[in-house]
Amino acid sequence: ACRRDYNDSKIETGIHIITTIYDAHPEAIDDNRVVSTIQRYHQQVQEFLNSQLVYSRQAKDHRLMTTPDENGQLPLHTALRNNVRLGSIKLLV
Repeated sequence: ACRRDYNDSKIETGIHIITTIYDAHPEAIDDNRVVSTIQRYHQQVQEFLNSQLVYSRQAKDHRLMTTPDENGQLPLHTALRNNVRLGSIKLLV
């Protein structure tokens, strides 16, 4: 339901499935099979995956994760304040 050629009426279901799986297993977003084939998916799926990959990359950078920003906030604090997906929070913890 998430390939490019599917219509928008089905993509909402696909997005719901992807976000649920992401919240349960966020580390899977970094799998090379996901990243290398992202262009094959519907634009909304691509946008979701790209927006969550930001948190995955942040989580891998120990210095970034432990250095407060100009407001004294760590990436986890900022993510919580911005009400991001549970999967992203899991990556940042």
